[in-house]
Amino acid sequence: MLNEADLCRLLPEWRKASRVKQQTLAEMLGVTQTLVSNWETGKAAPGKRLRLRLLDIMSPAGVHRVDADRLALEKAPNPRASLDLDGVRLVCASRGMHALWPTFSSLTNTRLIERLVDEASLFLHDEDFVKAVRRGEVAMVSAVSRRHVAIDVDQDCLHHWLAVFRGHGTSMHVEMTYEPCDAVAQTGIRDVVFFDDLAA
Repeated sequence: MLNEADLCRLLPEWRKASRVKQQTLAEMLGVTQTLVSNWETGKAAPGKRLRLRLLDIMSPAGVHRVDADRLALEKAPNPRASLDLDGVRLVCASRGMHALWPTFSSLTNTRLIERLVDEASLFLHDEDFVKAVRRGEVAMVSAVSRRHVAIDVDQDCLHHWLAVFRGHGTSMHVEMTYEPCDAVAQTGIRDVVFFDDLAA
């Protein structure tokens, strides 16, 4: 892995070649434009998590990982979905997801952020939480819900869900897994895990 100094030295060259402005990169990473500028001038250095996100963003392999992950997810028999954090857009849905929620599964590339409800909206409408996700700090979230969006699609179904956040080059995806749960289960957040918690 590149050390901090080499990464910061290469960053302006990569941005110029990729036509990515400091502000755009800052938004991708959930940091300020001033911090990106400070990295590039040597006044500051990114921590481990941000360094890993920068390497992922700068790597052309991210696009190929998206393709491989999409292929595996689409063939999965259990209900799973991948959503782009930007706008909360459905990237793809598994066979199991199409069977459970066929109408929702057809909403590929539809911007859902404004329509989020219940537990999903608690996280993805929280600006600080989303910035932590973009910085690569959040490992996963789990909850029990009846629905995720205020759209008349398919039937409500009480279910447990697990969200894992994964960087794919310049985008951040939310990999969702769903499973039915007991009719007496209480809706609500079950767990939020940060990578620093795993290291402790």
